Amino acid sequence: MQLILPVLDHENRKRDVIPPSLVQRGDPTIKRRQFRDVLLTLREVGHQLVSKQLSRNSLFAVCQSFVVTLCLFLAYRIAISQVGLERLGVWSLLLAGAAVARIGDISGGGALARFVAKDSRTGRSQGARNSVHTVLLTTFGFNCALGAILWIVAPAALPHFIQYKYLGEAKLLMPFVVVSFVLSALASAVLSGVDGVQRADQRALVVSIAALVFLCSNVILIPYFGVLGFGVANILQQSTTLVLAWWALRRHIPDLGWFPWHWKRAVFAETTGYAIRLNAIGVMGLLFEPLTKFAFNHASGPALVALYELASRLVLQVRGLVIAAATPLVPAFAAGPNSDDPTFQRMLETATRLAVWAAVGVAAVTLSAAPVMSLLVLGRLSSELLQMIAALTAGWALNIVVVPSYYAAQALGVLRWNFASHALIAISVLAGIFLLVPLVGQNGIIVAIIVGLTLSMLTVLFGNAHALGTAAIVRRLRWQLLTASAAVSLLALAAWILAGLVGL
Repeated sequence: MQLILPVLDHENRKRDVIPPSLVQRGDPTIKRRQFRDVLLTLREVGHQLVSKQLSRNSLFAVCQSFVVTLCLFLAYRIAISQVGLERLGVWSLLLAGAAVARIGDISGGGALARFVAKDSRTGRSQGARNSVHTVLLTTFGFNCALGAILWIVAPAALPHFIQYKYLGEAKLLMPFVVVSFVLSALASAVLSGVDGVQRADQRALVVSIAALVFLCSNVILIPYFGVLGFGVANILQQSTTLVLAWWALRRHIPDLGWFPWHWKRAVFAETTGYAIRLNAIGVMGLLFEPLTKFAFNHASGPALVALYELASRLVLQVRGLVIAAATPLVPAFAAGPNSDDPTFQRMLETATRLAVWAAVGVAAVTLSAAPVMSLLVLGRLSSELLQMIAALTAGWALNIVVVPSYYAAQALGVLRWNFASHALIAISVLAGIFLLVPLVGQNGIIVAIIVGLTLSMLTVLFGNAHALGTAAIVRRLRWQLLTASAAVSLLALAAWILAGLVGL
């Protein structure tokens, strides 16, 4: 009890000393004081549990990433064994094209957590409800319009990106791509709202259940419907996420209802204004993946796109364990007053310190899992796949160290350096396509990705340190940052060399 009870001042300690004579007589004053001590203990235990909510959210988020990763690669294994690597590559290219259309979405769905967290902190439950309803209705409207445009443009655009022998299947898949496009936007917005009420544990349960639905759907549908079954499974996954996430959000926001219907012009102006700035970052991020896939498709066709899809999925899913654990930081940072707040500074330094060593752990786990994934999904050790994983690990694992700084800036609306980091990645990939690919082939794209991710990391690290006034944190952690960077680079280089030996 002495470890939990607050330390009383000197006068209180003198006043609360119980004479031995009273103890022996069983005076009722003693019982009242003992009862008060019990209440104080329970209160302090409650405070400790509340302070552990962020850790609880992070733990559940990590478990979510593990479940999603396992379900995803088992589903890939089923798809590849039933329909082949090339057809999985076609689906991946179609999703990449849909991602380009997402550039026009300025509804603010991805930033809903920020507004819900602010409204919850100030006790404005009606404001939180209006934010959710307005953003969901706006998201639905924008993405239906974008989906319609995607549907109209697809027949003319597909022949430029899909080989003729796969063109018929690509056209059959387009309805599933469009429906999944709209549902995924709605599901992401609702999940962002759940993050805003700082219940990432419930978010993790929702996403994990949806991932299991996706896996089971693939097991049932692909043997009968081929790659179309994979498209249906995606729709079922997004639908499950949307329904369960909305049900979870209703438990925390009063009067949310079963359907969004409160559309407020003032809320629309605020959320959309922020979304336009955030969408500039999204444009750069969305361009990266499609550009990379189109470049690989141009270099060697859908099979190489599928290999890149597998490599990037493994790297990003393992990295996602850390990203998921850090996601609750966004509403936690947004709930604070500003970056000068001691709690904000302490939270950022602690999160960065953990992220530094998490980067090394992610690199080690990813590179160790790469041969297992190659055997599980392809049934053999692919030197090309293993080298691609090693190279991507070097870039994406190093990028982990700046995730807390990135989220802190996003929570406070300081977005210029986050935008610059994504722009550098996109510019680097474009430079690789036009300058390096003609010289060294497909490896030029890999080199461009690593260079872009490294420049992106440095931009976020030093740019946000200056913008948020957290340069002192970077200076205190400089040796940890350098050591982790060296460790990740050496691990990736060793894995690259070993993967080359596999092909001999």
